[in-house]
Amino acid sequence: METESHSTFLMEFHTQQEKFSSPDELISPIKELLEKYIGEVKEVYRRCSDQSVSLVLDCAQKSIATVQLKSSGLVLMNIDIGGEDSSAFNQEASKKFETDVKEKLAVVASKTICPIKRGGPLDRFRYLTSSDERLLEYDVDRVVADVHSPFQHIQIFHTINFGNLLVLDDLQNLAESDLVYTETLIQRGKIDYTGKDVLILGAGDGALLWELLKENPNMVTMVEIDETVMKLCSQHLRSACGSALDSTTGPHHRIIVGDCLAELDKLKSENVQFDFVFSDLTDIPLSIKPQNKEWQFLLDVMEKSLSVLKPNGQFLTHGSGVSSVQSLADFELHLKNLKPQVEFKRCQAFVPSFMEDWVFYQVWKLANE
Repeated sequence: METESHSTFLMEFHTQQEKFSSPDELISPIKELLEKYIGEVKEVYRRCSDQSVSLVLDCAQKSIATVQLKSSGLVLMNIDIGGEDSSAFNQEASKKFETDVKEKLAVVASKTICPIKRGGPLDRFRYLTSSDERLLEYDVDRVVADVHSPFQHIQIFHTINFGNLLVLDDLQNLAESDLVYTETLIQRGKIDYTGKDVLILGAGDGALLWELLKENPNMVTMVEIDETVMKLCSQHLRSACGSALDSTTGPHHRIIVGDCLAELDKLKSENVQFDFVFSDLTDIPLSIKPQNKEWQFLLDVMEKSLSVLKPNGQFLTHGSGVSSVQSLADFELHLKNLKPQVEFKRCQAFVPSFMEDWVFYQVWKLANE
């Protein structure tokens, strides 16, 4: 028998500060309302201090509610509902409960967050985060793949709205709905790739390679460290990658399985140069510290990429979500400090499965460098 989802309702209420002096005048109405909506309430724990009162309440011996009263007048309440009781206290009921609490406690302001679901067969795949670490909920109805390669945790989920979604180390990378990501990265219609030599770093989902091959390039060289990602995407993300990953070589492409930094060093030593270099690797970190290792990797990638770029070539990469303001500012500061010196511009597009606008960069060396 499958375990049903457990739901956690997160609520906050703001009352007058002076009410904290008589906490039971707040606690008693809350208990009464919990009994009305859920069942018999028994207080199993209470801790008091000058700044707060914390309680744990057993509701009908099947659900748990925790209540925190703050001296500022803030009341925090979490209600955990077991899967078998989810129909008795759902989101609609939580809104009515919130209204009743507001009336009973003469609340100034309140907020109920939609329930967090846990414990069901797909709940552990349901939640990912935005670029600035806000919670996102996905309509996952099937796990297509869930494996660990020597390099990372690879998952592909089927979602109702976005199709198959590739997730690497708990970060959404690309879904079947996300053609706009690739088209914005390559600046389709704005850059002519006809007869050009192109280098791709990363992009193991194959979508970037597939779309570039439609642009009549001379040769696209792709360097991807994780062969498992490519194999899984060639099976389960074909609407995005087409047949691009079916063979490591073709008339206009070759795929190298290896470390991009080592391959960049090799290409430089062989005096190989490209018209365009794409970096579709890790997301840029949220801050300078404590992620210096990640920043150093990105800096190494950029500097080595510039070394194999033709004088009039371009380095193209993604940044982060537009709401990650500090992260983008840090990235642009790094761009301004690159050697050789570069100029850059940025654009953005809404990526469906990311549920936010994403920023993309086009970078080129200064003419006098």
